[in-house]
Amino acid sequence: MGLPSIPSSLPTINLCSRGKVLVRVDMNVPINRDSGEILDEYRIEAHSRTIRYLVDSGLPVVVVTHQGRPGDPEFVSLEMHAKALSKYLGIEVRFVDDVIGPKAREEISKLRPGEVLMLDNLRFISEEVIEGEPQKLANTYLVKRLAPLFNYFILDAFATAHRSQPSIVGFPYVLPSCMGLVMESEVNALGKVLNTRDVSTVLIAGGAKVPETVKAIKALLSKNLVSKVLIGGLVGQLFLALRHGNNKLLGSVKVDQGTINDAMDVMKLFNDKVILPVDAVQPDGKVIEPSNAQSMLDIGPETIDLFNKYVATADIAIMTGPLGLVEVDQFAVGTREVMKAMVDNAQFTIIGGGHTIMSAKKFGLIGRISHVSTGGRAFIQFLADPYLPGIKALELSKSRFWV
Repeated sequence: MGLPSIPSSLPTINLCSRGKVLVRVDMNVPINRDSGEILDEYRIEAHSRTIRYLVDSGLPVVVVTHQGRPGDPEFVSLEMHAKALSKYLGIEVRFVDDVIGPKAREEISKLRPGEVLMLDNLRFISEEVIEGEPQKLANTYLVKRLAPLFNYFILDAFATAHRSQPSIVGFPYVLPSCMGLVMESEVNALGKVLNTRDVSTVLIAGGAKVPETVKAIKALLSKNLVSKVLIGGLVGQLFLALRHGNNKLLGSVKVDQGTINDAMDVMKLFNDKVILPVDAVQPDGKVIEPSNAQSMLDIGPETIDLFNKYVATADIAIMTGPLGLVEVDQFAVGTREVMKAMVDNAQFTIIGGGHTIMSAKKFGLIGRISHVSTGGRAFIQFLADPYLPGIKALELSKSRFWV
């Protein structure tokens, strides 16, 4: 089966030469649920390169992003994000606790060349969780209130480019738009993977975003883009629950019937390519067989050896989520050992997702990773189909404004 085609050349940041610029980044970072502090600033530091480029070009820059989801402990205001960004830029980033209201629009109007303003959490606006076609989302209040205040829109939020939401696809419909430096580096690096043929590619799929990961696994296997999939985290818990008929494991994974059906299809159609844990670490630290487990906070030692056997022979190794509860050292062993095997053996390595990046930094391995993707699910979905909604939106904007 042929590999997915790579998107044609997209407008780049150097085209934005005058006027105010609206930059959509993804600074959705891990937050300590007790203290409310940012646990890892990798994404903020990464996006600072794009913002620094614009500041050095003498442009007034307004930054928008989201943090968490409504109802989650990580759903917070962005004032501390602005302070962190100030640190990496070396200049003050002004913050306004508003998104589309009078206060935000007034601060935008006062912005001068070389200054940076961050608006508050995009998801405080309920429209931001709507998904649809660009033309429809261009008619949301979010886009209609902000777009007239800018000359350009820059999409640098690769990690959210798989969402067809107003801040991703609505603005490109009404403003000349281009890639930021993070988006450009992601497309180029992952495009190299798609152009590499006749190699062994292992995907280590973990984390807590179960529905998206299951769909991505199914797509990658269907397109024959990976040789083996090693599954852990909550994703692995779902597969183990279905394989062993363990209702206790299944009960702690909140998924709909569609996700369950997709997981069952994966095991039925690609059973020889799906490698599941053979032992699981329980909350009390005991290691037991998955058929008897009530939860899985990490993979056990036998699974680490099993996973590393496949990683050791891989040309390309990709990790899209931690294999356990990495915030707790006791349950970070599996993720650490498999990530070590990746950098010691594979010729090209990719990791993605906030908690995975945080883990790589914690383990002292991030400098040995070939490509650190700011995306979690986005980069897997890109490998399965490069034409993410954000990519399509940039191509649409190119046809409307740049050609």
